[in-house]
Amino acid sequence: MTPRICVLLLAGWMVSSLSGLAQEPTASSAPDPKALLAQSLAAAGATNVNAFTASGTITYFWAGEPVQGAATLRGRGADQFRLDADLPGGTRSFALSRRAGQRKGADGKLADIPAQNAWAGSIPAIPYPSIAAALADPAVAFTYLGLEDAGGRQFYRIRVSPNVPPETDPRGIMKQLSWIDYFVDVQTYLVAKTADLTHPKETITESYLHEIELEEYTAMGGIAVPVLIREKVGGQTTWELRLSTVVFNPNLSDADFSLQ
Repeated sequence: MTPRICVLLLAGWMVSSLSGLAQEPTASSAPDPKALLAQSLAAAGATNVNAFTASGTITYFWAGEPVQGAATLRGRGADQFRLDADLPGGTRSFALSRRAGQRKGADGKLADIPAQNAWAGSIPAIPYPSIAAALADPAVAFTYLGLEDAGGRQFYRIRVSPNVPPETDPRGIMKQLSWIDYFVDVQTYLVAKTADLTHPKETITESYLHEIELEEYTAMGGIAVPVLIREKVGGQTTWELRLSTVVFNPNLSDADFSLQ
């Protein structure tokens, strides 16, 4: 082999290698997940939103039969939420507060929500208060999980989880029970979906994907609001909620999230 051919082959190898390196994503080139969520709040006009009340119509899908009624919602911060549904058989309520929760049936009887689900991440409604609370909490970790494709669109997938020291949570159970993924549209920067895990009341070793889909964003009071909210468990739709009114930053207290 002549020296000229050796030089040409070496040059070609170097160009190919450098080209391959340029195409590989690096940690420094990945988007900042915390900045992406802050940008999402800004895109929605919701940078100062920390609570809300809302009303609309909810449809539950029980055993394949839709049941519809009026609904009212309240949310504050990262861990307080309440849904009251006025259904044909009576009012049913669901409330979370400070990592604990209860349900109330149409008969007025209360039942505790299992701890593993009260700790689970998402608030099943408008996501702004929970995002804002996470961004302000130094004990929260943000992880960029990459791009997701769905329905011809792309989404940034960002995981928010408690940054719990190993000595406090040696088995990682707290972190496992309380992460939430936000899917942020790369074009609009609005949150299109949240995902976490839900569990049977008897165990935390069995889990199902719990998703909240947020669609049909409409401006209300200068803020982009997902008018259609859909809950799915294990891929099956459990309820759909269509909002008609939303009030941001109402004066709510802990009593508003108690079913007692």
